[in-house]
Amino acid sequence: MGEEIEIDLGLLFRILLGKIWLIIISGLICGLSAFIVSNYILPEKFESTAQLYIINRQNEGVTTYTDIQTSTQLVKDYKVLVISRPVVEQVISNLNLSVTTQELIKAVNVEIASDSRVLAISVKNNDPYVAKQIVDNLADVSSERICDVMQIDGVNIIEYGNIPTKQSSPDVLKITILGAALGLFAACAVIVVVHILDDSIKTADDIEHFLEISTLALIPLSEAEYDGEGSDKKRKKRLSERRKKCRKL
Repeated sequence: MGEEIEIDLGLLFRILLGKIWLIIISGLICGLSAFIVSNYILPEKFESTAQLYIINRQNEGVTTYTDIQTSTQLVKDYKVLVISRPVVEQVISNLNLSVTTQELIKAVNVEIASDSRVLAISVKNNDPYVAKQIVDNLADVSSERICDVMQIDGVNIIEYGNIPTKQSSPDVLKITILGAALGLFAACAVIVVVHILDDSIKTADDIEHFLEISTLALIPLSEAEYDGEGSDKKRKKRLSERRKKCRKL
């Protein structure tokens, strides 16, 4: 069985508190890096949204509860048709876009309003005007495709896409906060791991705990040795100075 490691939470807290400036600096550096990357390096994306309303009447001229229930159940099928290959290829051809079918599909998001027959089609693009053009054309082409394939009465376009004035991604504030939090956590983790892995003997209690032997006495350090002046280089320097004094005498 492996040796159990005892962790003094109070001691860990004091160690972290003693290195609080290092932790804060790490958080600031990571937060600043995340801000620079998200604000100046990552490409801006603008999102435009159009809405469709599905009409499906079983009785001519009258919309019944059954019509609404049936249409709601088929909304997922309509969602698949919106991003189907024929629809996407037609949009690319209409707007003469220099993107592949898969690239455009990845830029499209189709959501279904809860308990309704409303489809919300959203498109993200680097250019807000291009995003609106794509989503408007996608709404027109997909509405015709749904009518042809599903053989329903029609699809009404509730609203065409808007021209977005603010970027939808990246979220600079969110990324900056996450970066700062990651920096704080990483600094704390490194300090704790270094402390746990440090098995050097520092006190008499460590000798009794790790080596399981009792200490007979303690040798006090002089003030110079305690301050680090007892190193070999400084000791040799002091010895050389003493020899010079003896020669003068």
